Amino acid sequence: MEFGELLKQFLIDLQSLFRTQFKKLDLTLSQIILISSIPIDGIDMTTLSIKIGVDNSTLTRLIDILMKKGIVQKNRSSQDRRSHIISVTKKGELLQFKIEDEIDSFVSKLFRNTRLEDQEELKKSLSSFHWIVSKYFLNK
Repeated sequence: MEFGELLKQFLIDLQSLFRTQFKKLDLTLSQIILISSIPIDGIDMTTLSIKIGVDNSTLTRLIDILMKKGIVQKNRSSQDRRSHIISVTKKGELLQFKIEDEIDSFVSKLFRNTRLEDQEELKKSLSSFHWIVSKYFLNK
């Protein structure tokens, strides 16, 4: 299998895993990614849209939905009145922890029958791939 094809299939599999694993949370994959990307002290909308790779209108729709669910809040920036800071509420903070726990849990299930050496090799490969992708975005 070529690298591009392998990557495409990996993304499809990963998306499917996330959707089935988080079905009970009543959140879309985009909402999970958004919630998981907000630091406790908040983040401005422009930085957040770049971080998760969506345009501002898509981000606004996602934030509006999560605000209605009481998971995030939007406040005007004290430094730039045109900018908004997105932060998680207490409910959102608890949800962030729950998402992390769910991820840890299903990764443990996935690797239950995998040798520790293979797990470490995969972790190293994923870290390297993450670094390559990060460098790509820095050089854009």
